[in-house]
Amino acid sequence: MMFLVLSAGGGAAFVAGAKPPTTVEQLFPPWLLWTWYLLLLGSGAIGLISIALPNTYRALVLELAAMHGQTAAPLLYGLALLSSQVPAAGFAVAFFLGWSVASGWRGWQVWLGIRAVRQAAESEA
Repeated sequence: MMFLVLSAGGGAAFVAGAKPPTTVEQLFPPWLLWTWYLLLLGSGAIGLISIALPNTYRALVLELAAMHGQTAAPLLYGLALLSSQVPAAGFAVAFFLGWSVASGWRGWQVWLGIRAVRQAAESEA
């Protein structure tokens, strides 16, 4: 949930006009930055909305959608940092790629939850 809040807040701030660190802004083309901003904002907001839903199945489906964005956004950014070949970016690359892997793992867990809810609904019918 912490990453969803950070993603939604950070994405909203960047979309509203906050500037990324100048080194990041210089390394990446604007389309890449905007893709990252929108992925952060969208996936963070969708994930936070999913928490408030009373319907378990719908909440899980929205969370799965959020995890797709939460996997893609840090992966995109981490690979962009990696391709910049800046030696000092090693920790940041590891952080963003780790975030992406963790989000992918959570997405897999959510998918299993969706399957379990479906099976339970089918067995009741």
